Amino acid sequence: MFFFQPRGYIVYSYEYFLGLCEKGPRSTFDCAKFRKVRTALLKEGIVRPREILEPEPACWNDFLLVHDVAYMEELKDPQTLGKILFLDYVSPFDTDIIEFFMWVTGGTILSLKTAYEKQVPVFNLGGGFHHAKPGKGEGFCPINDVAIGIRKFRQAHGDKRILVVDLDYHQGNGTALIFEIDNTCFTYSLHRDTWDNVESDTNLDMELPDHCDDLTYLNALRSTLPQVMDAFRPELVVYVAGGDPHINDTLGTFDLTDDAMMERDLFVMAQAKERKCPVAVLAGGGYGQKSWKLYYRFIKCVMRGKCNV
Repeated sequence: MFFFQPRGYIVYSYEYFLGLCEKGPRSTFDCAKFRKVRTALLKEGIVRPREILEPEPACWNDFLLVHDVAYMEELKDPQTLGKILFLDYVSPFDTDIIEFFMWVTGGTILSLKTAYEKQVPVFNLGGGFHHAKPGKGEGFCPINDVAIGIRKFRQAHGDKRILVVDLDYHQGNGTALIFEIDNTCFTYSLHRDTWDNVESDTNLDMELPDHCDDLTYLNALRSTLPQVMDAFRPELVVYVAGGDPHINDTLGTFDLTDDAMMERDLFVMAQAKERKCPVAVLAGGGYGQKSWKLYYRFIKCVMRGKCNV
């Protein structure tokens, strides 16, 4: 008897929509980005409906696996959220803003769980809020879904070795600080500016200059990631596949082309596959009305199995 073997999964909810994101300096963010990715994948037959998983929202107790009680109380105030999200104005009655982050964090939790248990790539169509620290939100990140996902995963599976590969334009500073003294979690970040210095044997931060081109970026990745993976021997990779290093990103200052972005993504996947390590992918940053296409093309390539990953 034939049993369907999935090529991978997509994690998505219709709740992945933050309607207030057009009300401030972050108005370059496409509020419908995640929905566009899902729609295009289904329309072209790249994913089947049964390959799209609906998460449950994370709860306050999940947030407390990483964040301080006092900070969580502050976060219940919509105006605190508004400051972190750079919104021009938030009503005291906008109590549903945090729900977006609950749903996306639930998606990250499900992505890590499914990738490890099914041993296939899993793509969350959101997530990667890597700046948030235990007692502070910053850079559009009120909570750190990456760290919450890892802590939740470990409740079920123990202290597996987890490698966070963060290729967002911005440093994954919050995640690195959270796991600074945890030698079972390695944080790797290739970025423009270093927001925080992290002193840890299981952290590698690499800063690249403005207008970094394809060759410089890819050489930095190729010359370091394989050695990290060989030395650390991860049992799960969490990949923050930020689209903001792209040359047309409205907030970034790198000059990576479409081809380099795809090569970057597939290199990470190939390195993990070579070591038989499952990968949970988070969308990360990416700004402008066309940024969704980068994540879509990456998922399309992996799900069609045409890129040797």
